[in-house]
Amino acid sequence: MMPKAKSNFVSIFGLLEVGAVLICAASLAAFLAKSWWVFELACHFRPHLAVVLAAFSALWILLKRRRLALTCATFALINCLFVGSLLLPAKNVAPASGSRLQLVSLNVHTPNQRADLVLKFLRDSDADVVLLMEVNNRWMDELLPLKTIYPHCVAAPRKDNFGIALFSKLPLAETNIIELGEAEVPSVTTQIILDGRKIFLIGTHPLPPGSAEYARMRNDQLAKIRELVKQQTLPTVVIGDLNMTPWSPYFSDLLKGTGLKNSSQGLGVFNSWPAGLQWVGIPIDHCLVSPEFFVAYKQVGGRVGSDHLPVMVNLQIARTESMRP
Repeated sequence: MMPKAKSNFVSIFGLLEVGAVLICAASLAAFLAKSWWVFELACHFRPHLAVVLAAFSALWILLKRRRLALTCATFALINCLFVGSLLLPAKNVAPASGSRLQLVSLNVHTPNQRADLVLKFLRDSDADVVLLMEVNNRWMDELLPLKTIYPHCVAAPRKDNFGIALFSKLPLAETNIIELGEAEVPSVTTQIILDGRKIFLIGTHPLPPGSAEYARMRNDQLAKIRELVKQQTLPTVVIGDLNMTPWSPYFSDLLKGTGLKNSSQGLGVFNSWPAGLQWVGIPIDHCLVSPEFFVAYKQVGGRVGSDHLPVMVNLQIARTESMRP
């Protein structure tokens, strides 16, 4: 019996060694995200990789496996640096006075039957502008009570998971439903009239990168968003379920190519999916804003029956001279 026990002991720790090596390999694969769509998936789980590798490092320290401990600790630190970069303070400061704009973004999840929870959340949040994704005709019927609060609405409901709707208390101008890229899924573009000032907004929901084709079409849509934003002279907001985390190189490309900033910068990591596992979830619902905006606060709301959690952002923008009393 003793030899058998020893054999089991060796095999268990052998499997742990293999697991540690695979997690380190996943951390390396994340750096090759643009070479293969599968590698990009590792980018989205950098916090998880950091935690698992830190645990492995502690285990190898206890077992006096110094080389393995150092390797796991190194990769844990690398992943922590990526996550920690999101916590660095944003460079802008709050204007002395300005207009406030509160936004909500929520992927309601097409089969979700809890419209009552969605309506209650939206009433309680009292946002100025609400973007809802995955709406179909049933959802638009369920959302009819919002019309008394949000008189301005544009929607493109669909049977699949890519219907979209924008509700606003504020007047809108030049509002359109457009298709960006080859995926042929709808996005909303509009100009929000805030205290006499126009703000350009794109509400969008690219495909999830669950296959090579879907990843390519998502990236194509992101490229079209970059082009559209670069044409703007107005303060700009891009909001929606972007189906990527801040650690994806395609997210970085979107920011660098447009001059937009992540509204989460300096405020934290706002995991929005999956809703039932928030503490181990990932942040894929975003609000990106041009430099004119100061992000007063950002938070994730409670569960509303969807697989996503709602995201709330409160923005402030300085008044222009023409707007001053």
